[in-house]
Order: sequence, then structure tokens, then C-alpha cells
Amino acid sequence: MNINQRIEKLRELMKDRKIDAYIIPTSDPHQSEYLADYYKTREFISGFTGSAGTALVTMDDAKLWTDSRYFIQASKELRASEFELMKMGVEGVPDLIDYLDQNISEFGKIAFDGKSYSVEGYKNLSENMGARILISDVDYISQIWTDRPELSNDKVWMMDEKYTGESLSDKVDRLRAIMESNGYDYTFIGAPEDICYLLNLRGNDVDYNPVVLSYLLISKDDISLCIDVDKLSGEVRDYLDENKVKVYSYDSIYKLLKNIPGKNRIYLDPERTNVAVYDSINSNVKVTMGTNITTSMKAVKTDTEIKNIKDAYIKDGVALVKFFNWLEVGAKTGSLNEYLASNKLQDLRKEDESYIEDSFETIAGYKENAAIVHYAPTITGSKTIRDEGMILVDSGAHYSGGTTDITRTVALGRLTDAEKTDYTLVLKSFLTLFLAKFKDKTSGQRLDAIAKYPLWQAGKDFFHGTGHGVGFVLTVHEGPQRISERDNTGFIVNMTTSIEPGLYIEGSHGIRIENEAYVTRAYENEFGKFNQFETLTYVPIDTRPVKTELLNRDEIDWLNNYNSECYEKLSPYLQGQDLDYLKESCKEI
Repeated sequence: MNINQRIEKLRELMKDRKIDAYIIPTSDPHQSEYLADYYKTREFISGFTGSAGTALVTMDDAKLWTDSRYFIQASKELRASEFELMKMGVEGVPDLIDYLDQNISEFGKIAFDGKSYSVEGYKNLSENMGARILISDVDYISQIWTDRPELSNDKVWMMDEKYTGESLSDKVDRLRAIMESNGYDYTFIGAPEDICYLLNLRGNDVDYNPVVLSYLLISKDDISLCIDVDKLSGEVRDYLDENKVKVYSYDSIYKLLKNIPGKNRIYLDPERTNVAVYDSINSNVKVTMGTNITTSMKAVKTDTEIKNIKDAYIKDGVALVKFFNWLEVGAKTGSLNEYLASNKLQDLRKEDESYIEDSFETIAGYKENAAIVHYAPTITGSKTIRDEGMILVDSGAHYSGGTTDITRTVALGRLTDAEKTDYTLVLKSFLTLFLAKFKDKTSGQRLDAIAKYPLWQAGKDFFHGTGHGVGFVLTVHEGPQRISERDNTGFIVNMTTSIEPGLYIEGSHGIRIENEAYVTRAYENEFGKFNQFETLTYVPIDTRPVKTELLNRDEIDWLNNYNSECYEKLSPYLQGQDLDYLKESCKEI
């Protein structure tokens, strides 16, 4: 079936229950950002392959909402179908709620699969849909998707304490102390990355995310893990038994929640709890909602984790220097394309024995393709790379000791004056945060404004977040902290974040420069505690596109010192032409 045929099949099913609108979010039963192929229902119905978006099908229309990162990509992928792109955040474009309110009759029926719809999303709908009927027990995609992929059955593995710096029991003790101080008898965790963090487990259920799909219910006495038990080896079962973790089948979570005695209080995250799970909680159980306690716990890395992340970035830096040397040599021959380049980078990372997998699909955009924020090259249609213009490479990996996420935009030859100006403005934005001192608990919103100031001064901007937390051999995007115009989370010592400003000129070029950093204490005095960002990433920043007249002395000094550190840290692991390339890349300006 093509996309339009799938839409028509869906409408036939909707008619049986007189449903006026069917919502297909980008989600799974855990409200994960990255999905196992089995749960890519929105991609199946719409043909849009981006990682964020919501599809809506009515009897007359098919709409797809996504954010600015995917406008160009979605426009191309939806072109051959009935789906219309709804550009989120663009003036005059209604959001999903407004569209439903304007187009669905007063007593109309709106349906979705409650197992893949968050409590927060349901609450938003119910508060705005008036007398319209919300139906959450409808999974129509399963009836249409006849060749649906299988779920993974790979085994779970344990994360050694030499990497995490904290045992399962110590983490649970910290969690229970927070629960007790807030009067919570239970906490439910539906986020697989939080469960894996707490239990020091990892899995292979989702590409690029070493997690296992599961639920966890914790009280002052019990730890109940609901999981596909076939994924647990004898060694892992023994480990869980030793730590007093009771193991149940995956779907047992509904019964466990239903059996919580009345008048107890349970804490859960409405953005990471699905409607079906929530509905299984008895009405006489008190529910308190907020961000998972474990999400805030894992955001602050242990000193052991920081040390291991630094080691992972040295390994990653070595691979990237080899890659860019190979790329620049190959660009002169005209024999490379974006797809070949992304595969070569993975091969170089795999040379390290601690490599597990990539942490996301490599973005390798040459020239105008770099203006597509989340562009991923494919085997057909990839652009040939030549010795001119710029290439943007955003990539990362999971190693046994940490996760990496890094972007470099590199000049391969002659550049226009506009490209050099834009590159230097992005670099200034990047440097602004690394040069900044900021009060303890400064919000991501304030840091975002600080970073964007050089671009705003030039009348330019970008429309993705400036930074996100990075998981420790978990999800590459991690909260609660973000450097974003909408984030109020306070940044504290040992939180990690990416710093990745960019600038994208459709049809011409795209630029992004990204390091991962962690928060350290700069100083403390009578005015309070002041923090700063310290880099974790060590890969030279290309200085060939830089217009030095646009940089001040502090910015030039930071850049020269950083590239010098890159040489010091990476040169012991390189030789021959790769070492020569590193030396040339680290020259002062």
C-alpha cells in the first residue's frame, strides 16, 4: 500500500465507530523520543521519517505537524501523499489542539491509541475539546500494518559500577529518601532510560539507544520490574535477585498498579506515562505528577561518569581526526558522497574495542543539504563531495565508558564571503557560552539568550535548541536540562549539555558547531555561586572559514587554546598523515 491507500484504509476503520479524527503521535508505550521500528506508526501512516511529529487523519484531511528542524525534509517526504505539512511555531498555522477545535464538531469523536499517548497529552486534549468525545482504546495502525517489524528479543546486559560510579542499591536509597521526604508511597517509572540508569542495566531494544523496554514500580519495600523476562540471562536474574528486584512480565504493570491499596500516594511523570497505564490506577489512590525523580538524578553525573566520558571523547576525537583527513583527501578525487562518508565514520569508530553503537543516525550534509537540520544521507541520492564548499557532520557513539555527540562544519575548498561570515557568527555564538560565567541554577532559557546574542546582533537566528543533556550510555538527548528559549531548568555542577548553535540558509549552506560540556564551579563569593562550562569534546574546530576581524581577543585566545589542547590530547594516538592533518588543523590564528 502507498501512503494514500493507508489513509483510506484507516478512514474505513474510523467509519465503523463513527470516529471523526484519529491522532497518530510519534510515540511508544513509554513516550520515548527514539522508537523501535515496531512503534514507528506515524512514519508508517504518513511517510515522514523525522524523529518528531504528529499525524492527524480526518474524513476529509490528513495533516502532519512537525517543528522547524524538519520543515525542508517533511516538505519533500509528504509531496507524493495527501498529507499537508503544518509548520509548528509559524504564525498563522494552527497547532493540533486549535485545528481540532476549529474542524471537529461539538460532539465529535477523537480517537488514539492510549498505550502510545501520554497522560500529559490526554490532559491537554481533554481540557480543550469541550464536549467532544475522546476514545483511547483504538489501535487502528496495528490492523493496517500487516508486515510490521518484530520487537527485539536481545538480552539485557549489566553496566559495571566502574563506569557508573554508583551502585543500584545506592541509587535506590537516594530515590527512596526523596520519596519519603515528599510523602510518596510509590513511584512509577515508564521511561526505559531512567529504569536502565537506576538498575545499572542496558539493552538493545531501540536503535541508537542501549535501553530495554520495561516499567518499574518502587515503594519503600519493593522494587518491581516489568519486562520481557526472556531478555534476562541467568547472570542478570541473579544480579536483580541480589538487589531485591522482583521481576514480572511486561504487561503485569497494569495489575501491579491496580493492586496499590487506596489512600496511598503515587508519583509519576505525565509526559512518560501512557493513558492505558494511568487508567489502571485505582481512583482512590492519590496521584502526584512531575518530572521523574530519576530524570533529575541521572542529569547530574558522578565524578566517575565525567572521567569516563572524557576518555570516550578522546577515542571519538581520534576517530574523527582520521575521518576528516580521509574526507578531505577523498573530496579532491570526486569519488565520495555523503552516504559513503557516514559509513566510513562508523567504521573508524568501530576500530575501538569499547565501541557499542552509534548514538544516533549520522548527519552528513554537504553544501545545501547541510541546511536540512536533521539530514541523513541515503544510499541513493547522496550528494557527491568535492573540494569546495562546506560539509556539516553531526555524529556520535556509545562507548562502554560514555556517550558522545559532536558536530563539526569543515571547509573543503573555496567559500563565499557569506559562508565565512555565517560560519564566524556561529562560532561566536558557540564561544559566548564557553566564555560565560553564570550564577548557579541559571536557567536554560537565559543561557540560550546569551548564546544567541552574536547572531541576533547580525539579524540572524536558528530555530532549534542550543543544547540538550546527554545520557551516559543511554539516550543521546536527555533532560530535564536544555539550553532553549522554553526551558527553565537550572543548571548545576556536573550537569552535562551539548552546546550547538547553528545557521541554515536553504538552498545554500548549513553550519553547526557542537561540543558537549559539563558545568563546573567557577568561583564562589559574597555574591553567590558562579558556574562555567568545561568542554568534554576534543576535535579541532576548523579555522579556515573564520573571519578573524569579527572575533575579539578573548574569543581568538579560547579558540587557539582549545585547538592546542586537541593536539596535546589526541596526538599520542595518531601517526603519519593523520598526525600531520591534526597538526595543521590545530595551528593558531
